[in-house]
Amino acid sequence: MSRSSRNQSSSLPPATDSRLATAVHRESQPQCDQDSGFYLLQDGLSAFVARAALIQEASVSLDLQYYIFEDDSVGRILASLLLQAADRGVRVRLLVDDLGSRVVNPWITVLDQHPKISIRVFNPVAGRSGIKRAVEQALNFGRINHRMHNKLFVADGLVMITGGRNIADGYFSRADIEFLDVDVMALGCVLLDAKQIFDDYWNNPVSVSVAELPLEKLKNQSPENQHLDDLRREVKAFLEEEAKSEFIDALRESKMAGEILAGKIPFQWGPGTLFADPPDKALHRDSVPVEEFPGYKLEKVIRNSKSNVRISAAYFIPGKLGTELFTGLQGRGVNVDILTNSLASNDVAIVHGAYARYRKPLIREGVDLWELRKVSGEKKRKRWFQGKSQATLHAKTFVIDDDLGFVGSINLDSRSILQNTEIGLLMENEAINRELSELFDDWVTGEFAWHLSLSERGKLRWRARDEDGKTLQETTDPETTRWQRWLSWVLSWLPIESQI
Repeated sequence: MSRSSRNQSSSLPPATDSRLATAVHRESQPQCDQDSGFYLLQDGLSAFVARAALIQEASVSLDLQYYIFEDDSVGRILASLLLQAADRGVRVRLLVDDLGSRVVNPWITVLDQHPKISIRVFNPVAGRSGIKRAVEQALNFGRINHRMHNKLFVADGLVMITGGRNIADGYFSRADIEFLDVDVMALGCVLLDAKQIFDDYWNNPVSVSVAELPLEKLKNQSPENQHLDDLRREVKAFLEEEAKSEFIDALRESKMAGEILAGKIPFQWGPGTLFADPPDKALHRDSVPVEEFPGYKLEKVIRNSKSNVRISAAYFIPGKLGTELFTGLQGRGVNVDILTNSLASNDVAIVHGAYARYRKPLIREGVDLWELRKVSGEKKRKRWFQGKSQATLHAKTFVIDDDLGFVGSINLDSRSILQNTEIGLLMENEAINRELSELFDDWVTGEFAWHLSLSERGKLRWRARDEDGKTLQETTDPETTRWQRWLSWVLSWLPIESQI
């Protein structure tokens, strides 16, 4: 389909006379026009409430771009709120990645009927399920391998959220596996770039309307005579049922919505730069200059650091060049600290296998390396919901010297740098830098993470603390079985590092 024949749309002018607009104007008025305001969303409750509150307060537009938008409690609550916003006259645009989100929710085709809601799928696989989908993935691997890993939320053209969290229960502390993650809520000058980035993705030919997809499976699940009024009744019943749930109770009890409107959110102000891959990277990577890749831009910032670099990365495969970068920094006096997942907390064994070969070279040159424990600081973690969960690191944060902080979707592996499209926000502000550094300090305490070192014979050692403060020491990957360790070792020999 050509660009000229597609239904193009652009970000609407920001709201001007709503409660949210008044609050943002009041917050922004005394600041420099070239600066942006930043507020970290460190825990799952705050991250969920911020999104829900902004949807409820929106009066003009809502633009959402996510790798994963799950059909679970969080996904359905936010989808319900989006429908209510559209009924108020708010224009809603939702862009999801096809492999990440797998559009199988029967609500989707009905939501897309709404005159104020448009839903598009990034780089779709023609086969919606089963053998047909698997065959196309195999035959078109070169194209399908490029995914939209971005996470971006823009409300009324006034407030944005970006970071590591997808839309699914685990990112908001309600699942068997809890993702330790960070988002940043921002306003000010950076919104201009956020809106343009969303428009670029939305209007790119690789983003296809769900109405153009072969959604036979959805149509079979959703009766042909089901209309928006049917969905509205379902939404009402669903929200009434969820009213007793922990998520809705958290939203009802939270003060964040009122604090946003009252201007009580302590935004930190300074220059901000939004890094994002151009959407053409998905189909025509070779035609996109590497200088436009967010990973390349972030590397330049890291390479120019003067005193310290502290990184949390869910997937960390530095490769030869990354290893040389970090050991080179350490060699010229820059302290390099890195937190990533352990074999026990990593959800992809092949990623750990590829990362493991770089541990010793990094440690030998003085890089401090930590690996997240499977059950991380259970007593210290903020628990908004009942029950225990396994922890896994999903955050992608960077602390650079004393004044730069970065939060985004970019892992330190070839997939993020070369294959996927990514996004992230670089913030020049000492207070945000300190917050990210303090969060890093929390995550690398002995209750949360294993600190790696080498014995006199050059063997890896892991050290942590138990709940009583007693030192724990291991000589093999902690909290794993022989099978897990063997599988990770075997997978480490596969010559596919550039694809993971």
